This record gives sequence, C-alpha cells and structure tokens, in this order.
Amino acid sequence: MSDKRQLLDRLRTLHAEVDREAQNITARLGDRLRCGPGCTECCQDELTVFDVEALRIRAEFPEVLAAMPAPVGRCAFLDADNRCRIYPARPYVCRTQGLPLRWLDELDGRTVEYRDICPLNDEGPPLETLPSTDCFTLGPVEEKLRQLQTELSGALDRTPLRALFPVRN
Repeated sequence: MSDKRQLLDRLRTLHAEVDREAQNITARLGDRLRCGPGCTECCQDELTVFDVEALRIRAEFPEVLAAMPAPVGRCAFLDADNRCRIYPARPYVCRTQGLPLRWLDELDGRTVEYRDICPLNDEGPPLETLPSTDCFTLGPVEEKLRQLQTELSGALDRTPLRALFPVRN
C-alpha cells in the first residue's frame, strides 16, 4: 500500500492530464460540443468511482460532504444551480463526459474501434469520420486509475458518490 498523499498527488496529475486532453479536443471541435456549466444530462445519481477518487473528494471537499447531498435522482454533488460542488476534484468519468469517445475491443480475433458521443454533441460530421485525435481514447487512463486503486487497497473497490455523504436520519 502506497502513502495516501503520494497516491493523491499522482491522481491529481492524472486528472490534470485528462483535463488537458479534454481541453485540446474541445478546442479542435469548437461549437460541436454544447455541454457546459449547468448541463447535467450526464450527471448520474448512481455513479460509482474507485475509492482512490473518493479519497480525493473526501480530502478536498469535507465541507461539501458535511452539507446535504442533492435530492435522489440527481448527482449528489450538484448544487441548486446544477453546478458541480466538487468540480476541481470531480471523478475521471465526469472529466470526459460530452467528448467524442473511442475505444478498441477484440472481436473474432481482430481489433475493432467503437465510438460514442453525447446526443447533445452529435451534430456535425459523422462521428466515425473524426480523426482519432479528436476523440478521447478510453482504456489507458482507466488502467492508470486501476493501478492507483490497487496501490491504495489491493482491490478494485468502488464507492457510490452518494455514499460519501454521511447517513442522516
């Protein structure tokens, strides 16, 4: 098990790398991406994250966790104006929402590329015609997150975001 401070520093570095790539993709795609502050189409209530990302939220936003979560059905971390109360420490999955995504899978002994995008951002050239550099590639970051999680606890445990808030009667 690694020192938690070191793990959090490595997680912050990984999140910053994801943010840079997301910003580069957003800059290249311009107006195609309509997601922005206040858009909560992808903010799911039942989202789970690796415990290492939950550790970051606990470390950086104890005051938010001491407050009431958003009502069930909305992401627990949304405020009354639909803004993320933990934005700087938001999980990896939240950092890539809305972007064109691509991933590779093995099918019948060959590598197949899949792509997806939020329906709000699907106007423009067909997704399959975008250069691969204009899509966020899933896989490498998830592997780095798995490594951090394994170093934290030795297991791939996940935590529901809503469970970070104390149970109140």
